[in-house]
Amino acid sequence: MSLNRWIQRREYGWPLQRGDRDLIMHRVYSSIQDHKHWNDLNNKPNQVSEFGAVFNLEFSPEGNVLVAACEKKSILLFDAITTKQTHKITDAHSDNVNCIKFLDDRMFATCSDDTTVALWDLRYLKMKVRSLHGHSNWVKNIEYSQNDKLLVTSGFDGSIFTWDINSHTEQGLIYQKVFHTSGLMRCRLSPDGSKLVICSTGGYLMIIHSLDLTTLHKDLCGFRPSMYRLMQMGHQYIPQAAKFDHVFSKKQKKNRVELVTDFPEDNDAEVVLALQIHPCGHSILSRNISYDEKTEWSCIHNINEEPGDITERMVDTTSSRRKRKLTCGSNDELPNHLADEESGDSTDEVRYNISRRQRTLRSRLTGRTAPPPPPPPPPPISSSSTSSSNNANPQNNDQQQVANRPESFVPDIWAAEVTVEERAIRQNRARTSNSVTGYNYVYAISSGVLPAAAANLATAQRNSTGNASLRGSNNTNSSNNSNNNSRRRISLSLNNDGESPSIRLRSSFSDLDPSNDGSSTSSSDSPPPIPIERIRVRACQYGGRQIFQNPKKLMYYIVEPNKGKGFIKEPCFSADGRIICSPYDNGIRLLGFTDTCSEYPRHSSAIEVIKREPRPLVVIKEIKVHQNIVLSTKFSPREPLLVTGCKNGKIVWYHPNL
Repeated sequence: MSLNRWIQRREYGWPLQRGDRDLIMHRVYSSIQDHKHWNDLNNKPNQVSEFGAVFNLEFSPEGNVLVAACEKKSILLFDAITTKQTHKITDAHSDNVNCIKFLDDRMFATCSDDTTVALWDLRYLKMKVRSLHGHSNWVKNIEYSQNDKLLVTSGFDGSIFTWDINSHTEQGLIYQKVFHTSGLMRCRLSPDGSKLVICSTGGYLMIIHSLDLTTLHKDLCGFRPSMYRLMQMGHQYIPQAAKFDHVFSKKQKKNRVELVTDFPEDNDAEVVLALQIHPCGHSILSRNISYDEKTEWSCIHNINEEPGDITERMVDTTSSRRKRKLTCGSNDELPNHLADEESGDSTDEVRYNISRRQRTLRSRLTGRTAPPPPPPPPPPISSSSTSSSNNANPQNNDQQQVANRPESFVPDIWAAEVTVEERAIRQNRARTSNSVTGYNYVYAISSGVLPAAAANLATAQRNSTGNASLRGSNNTNSSNNSNNNSRRRISLSLNNDGESPSIRLRSSFSDLDPSNDGSSTSSSDSPPPIPIERIRVRACQYGGRQIFQNPKKLMYYIVEPNKGKGFIKEPCFSADGRIICSPYDNGIRLLGFTDTCSEYPRHSSAIEVIKREPRPLVVIKEIKVHQNIVLSTKFSPREPLLVTGCKNGKIVWYHPNL
């Protein structure tokens, strides 16, 4: 059917025939072309504008105003009808501006690497309406819940905050940290506000159904999705993670959790960089970096809740060769030479199974081995020394907490949350204060796998080797022998035959040398290898425990080139959800679910068919008009108008040419 024929039938009020709208929308989207370039810079690929790269683009709800977040602390405003620049704010923040979100037709919020969030009014842009302080690291994402009237922000500090912008006290706005997880990248609210989707550097997505922001902190307090994912991948029961099975069950009426971990066969997702939700709220678009770091993948996952209770579909660990048969009993220490003979790979890196293939702990630098595992927190100190130096060294508060731990606390998982910026700050602080703070940000977690008997063995082992030195005779010091010898690490490993695991008491790092300026040492300048001492332990039995696996959610996918490493490329949906605009090197690709630009499947039967065999997205059109990599894309909410921004600061407008 021609476009004129379709318009004529629409004028006469005749009913549309099946497939007519798909053909017309395919005609519209396939004819999109660039028609206006802003800040072209005379086609010089290496020249950057005075505003820097364009990190984010956002239309107002009515689609008449476009706001651009720029690298060099700037915000640009455009008239979406005339495509002309109307305002510019050169010092909107003290660092990169990352994201923009409209709250209504006149108010919008911005976030920045300066860890703040700012509120602006289109009617008066000479100054901020308000600045919000609460995050401790770069703020990367802003959402607004129309149901709760709360502003939702997330950053690289791993925290999600909610702000009641309608409240104001003498201390500022009322805000609350509702969730925290390591490796947080983005969080998105569904259009109806019933779901919150989170992507992370762990290669998984997390969906929170029946969202209630007012009780989210209470409902998910203590839940660590990374530890739960570790339990699923290793097929090993971790009591500290399994005690949160209830958050996946439908018995929890609000804030139910669902993990999305299925990706294409050749896509071993490592870091999920970008996240967008379909305008209808039934699917999500994510972009991730594969494990080989050579490709990126755009994936569409269905986020509708499963009809049954997913906790009922369990994988019985008793039938697996990796089952845990830990029985409380006597503990016999093996001689060192027998332990070495029993397992000749005692000094090898730990090998573990993730997704569909075996990985080893690796270093990103070629020619180097993986860095050794992080050490546990410093040993407890006396209360008198803590009280006398509490103001001088804030780390003593953490040490006091370590001292107050019960004897049953057995740290066997170590976590560290540190960015490049924080590491540089800690190095400079160590140089000025001559203090060793290299691993003060590392904290211990007790998974509950190891019983208290293992802790008693660790204590006995430390006492028996109290005079040993971990750094060699030249660095031996009688004042820190106890600290060095107390730095032990208990790790759990399975025998090759899949039988009962053995507990390994592994010596870890000693305190870092002051000559290292408080920085963590790489494998090239790390201390000499430390012999591993093993202790065979029998622990309590976890028979019949089950670990449920995540349901399949993948629908569509496509591979992308990994150009412009280190930059996040933001894709987007069209207003009707038929088309995806994906950054593609120095241009964009318009992707569809089918070659006729049909809508996302609505019927559950069609969705289940695609879930069983996910399909590749179809390339509708490819356009390259930028001189550098495209970082941001955005469709107008009212019409098929597209805008893209690149690393050079150039902005291009596209519209159909029928």
